Amino acid sequence: MHHEQTIPCLSAFEQHHDDLLRFFTHKLGCHDLAADCTQETYMHLIRMKPTNDVQNPRAFLFRVAANLAVDNLRKIRTRRGAFSIEPPPEHAACPTPSAEEALDAKQRLVKLEAAIGELSSKCRKALILNRLEGKTHREIAQNLGVSESMVAKYILQALKHCRARMSPDDTPSRE
Repeated sequence: MHHEQTIPCLSAFEQHHDDLLRFFTHKLGCHDLAADCTQETYMHLIRMKPTNDVQNPRAFLFRVAANLAVDNLRKIRTRRGAFSIEPPPEHAACPTPSAEEALDAKQRLVKLEAAIGELSSKCRKALILNRLEGKTHREIAQNLGVSESMVAKYILQALKHCRARMSPDDTPSRE
C-alpha cells in the first residue's frame, strides 16, 4: 500500500476532523450529511494515488472537502429539481443583486481595500495569508520571521482596524 505518501494527509484529517465537520455542516446545512461527507473525505484520502506533491496537507484536505461539498450541493439541487412539479412563481426573488446592492457591495469593497492598505506591512501580510490563503499561524510566523503569538496579534489588530473602518460612523482609528 502507498501509506507513507498519504500519512501527512491522513494526519491532517485527524488533526482537522472537527473543523471539517463544521465546514461541511456550514456548507450543507445538515449535520448527518456533513458527517457522511467527512467520512467520504477520509475515503478519498485512503484511495488517493501515491504522490509526494502535496505541499500543504491541510490545504489539500480542505480542497478535497470543498469539492465534495460542491458535488453534494449539486446532487441536492438536482434531486429537488426532479421532484418539483410546479414552476417557480413569477414573483420569485431574483438571484441577481439590484443595482443599489451591487453599488453598495462595490463601495464596501473599496472601503475594505483602503482599510487593509492602512495596515502595517506585516499586519496586512498576516491577515491576507490567514484569511485569503488559509495559512496557519505557524506558517505565517515562519514566513514573517515572528512568533505565532505575534501573528495572532497582527491578525487581531488587522481585524479590529478593518471592522472599525467598515463601521457606518466611519471614524478613523489607529490601533
